Amino acid sequence: MKMAKEMMPDASVKIDWYTRLRKLGKRPSCVPVWLCHGNKRIQGYLHAIPLPEEKAAQARRKAKQRAKDKGRNPSTEALCLSEWVLIFTSLPPEVLCTTTASALYRVRWQVELVIKRLKSLLNVDELRAHKGSKLAELYLHGKLLYAAVLEKMTQSRFANAKRKLDNPRRLTDWRLWKTVANDLNAGIKACFPVDARFEDDNIKSLSERPRKRTLQCLPSPILALLNQCREMALSRV
Repeated sequence: MKMAKEMMPDASVKIDWYTRLRKLGKRPSCVPVWLCHGNKRIQGYLHAIPLPEEKAAQARRKAKQRAKDKGRNPSTEALCLSEWVLIFTSLPPEVLCTTTASALYRVRWQVELVIKRLKSLLNVDELRAHKGSKLAELYLHGKLLYAAVLEKMTQSRFANAKRKLDNPRRLTDWRLWKTVANDLNAGIKACFPVDARFEDDNIKSLSERPRKRTLQCLPSPILALLNQCREMALSRV
């Protein structure tokens, strides 16, 4: 929060988070701030939440390791800040208190799980096209459209699965998506059966991209030996 400043009419006092957090001890707190970037100002609130001692010790170790990787020692300020979670929000504490903000922040993992599912089941991060090209954009939009259809079908098929976060859950979306994706893929393949006329194009699209390393083949003497064995009816390889 380098750009966070005290909530004052001119938003001119930069917050010394090291000093502020030390004064708090280990007590959660909500600080009114201005988030500043150039001439832009966003009024909001920063919830400061101390990590449990075990998590704080782990965070300090990670901070020390990052500093070590860069060839320097971690500062006292950096070690102190690593022991806290700072959450900025534009909602006043009367609407979103520090305890609720902390609980909601932990739910962010569900967003990351959605991205992981897109990567695992749809390979959304693997596009057979050059970065920034129109083909890459087409690939990406096609996969996102597929994901939207997949989610719609999952909602319809498993309407009673209690997938939303507003109820206790017994399962994750992972298996549901995979089940529906298998059915959807089978349906798409049934609509577009393999056409022998396009076999060469299919093989070309599945071929390895040009690279320095060539795919391995058997040595010439071995190939000659195999041909000789075939001629003598000693091998069908």
